[in-house]
Amino acid sequence: MAGWGAQMTQRVLGSLQVAALLVSASYGIGFLFGSGELAIRHGMAGSVYGVATALGMLVLALFAKKLWTAGVPVWDLFGQAYGQRIQRVVALLSLVWMAGVLAAQIQGGVAVVRLLGLSGPFGWVVVLGLIYAASRLDLRIVSGVFAMCLLASGLVLAYALWAADGMDRYVHAVPAFVRDLVTFSPMRLAAMSLAVSILVCTGADYHQFVLAARRPSAAIVGCILAGLGLILIGFLPPTVVVAMSRAGALDGLADAKQAVPFLLARMAGSIGPGIDKLMLVALSAAALGSGAAILRAMSSALASALPGQRRASHPALATVALAIGASVAAREQGIVETMVSVNVIYIASIAVTFAALLRGAVMPSAQAGAVMAAGFSLSFAAYLAGWAGWLTDGADVISLGGGLGASAVAYLVWPGSGLIGVSGSRR
Repeated sequence: MAGWGAQMTQRVLGSLQVAALLVSASYGIGFLFGSGELAIRHGMAGSVYGVATALGMLVLALFAKKLWTAGVPVWDLFGQAYGQRIQRVVALLSLVWMAGVLAAQIQGGVAVVRLLGLSGPFGWVVVLGLIYAASRLDLRIVSGVFAMCLLASGLVLAYALWAADGMDRYVHAVPAFVRDLVTFSPMRLAAMSLAVSILVCTGADYHQFVLAARRPSAAIVGCILAGLGLILIGFLPPTVVVAMSRAGALDGLADAKQAVPFLLARMAGSIGPGIDKLMLVALSAAALGSGAAILRAMSSALASALPGQRRASHPALATVALAIGASVAAREQGIVETMVSVNVIYIASIAVTFAALLRGAVMPSAQAGAVMAAGFSLSFAAYLAGWAGWLTDGADVISLGGGLGASAVAYLVWPGSGLIGVSGSRR
């Protein structure tokens, strides 16, 4: 995912604008580098991240009208139903999935600076320091630079597809994608697909654009167009990586995370001397810009979650948020796996209560808190077990399925369990 935009309160967007913003929020370093990394190991099935994101958009279209009618971000929706305490809990839980996005930007930034010659711990220190520094700048400037850098990478990627004679491969990407899916274990494929697509449905960074649509129909059509657009875009990075890899262009590459930046730099270098370095700098700026945006969002969530009045811009909040993201990144998983492993914790924690709210009903606030706590506890325990090596390929599935199951059980065993209308909610 690309980052976190400013919350929009005016409903001014048409369907094409909604679609463009949803696509831009999806097409980031995690999408670009992560899909390329997966393509090294899984061929055209590396498109699974993009395809899952697209499917999430199409599912989001199914309840976009209800979300638009509610008119508030996800944690405010919880706050209206359950009160400020639960609202703070949901804001705090949002830190979980945002930490995964930040970790992906950190990993992407490190992959690029290593290509620039900054290896070892020094590369990590530089990336973390620059993300923190960028987060203190005017976000409008950072976001603009970030968008231009990603646009440049997209143009070079399209040029690389043409130069590698990959158009025929791209045209036949769907059957190749289906064929290569067998390279994933069923459990890993299920966890990745569900975690990515469900997060699209529950993530506030996507909801903000649905809420800003002029009409419910614009929100629905925008989600559908974004889903279709992401299917087309999602096959592009893996197609280029597969085509160039089979031509021997990636022989000797040490880190699969570097596949896309390495190829983009190589293709840019063919245009003129020094442009390869310029491309790497642009990709670094994209990772830093996205990381800065998500760091700002995490600081805001921390300020909302903690008791008392705190400024979201306080340096201590940014430092804590950056430390959380860095600790997730330090696990040295793949880029997509990093995001998935923490996405499932957030999803398992809020999915049951969020689904109820979309139906126009709420639980008593004490029950909602217990349901979320049960889902979080089991899901987070499974995550830690996977980190410790006690669980391997099935850790994410256990984290997601176990957490959702624990939430459901907590709801069912609650005394007098049952959903009541929003007007009758008890806080």
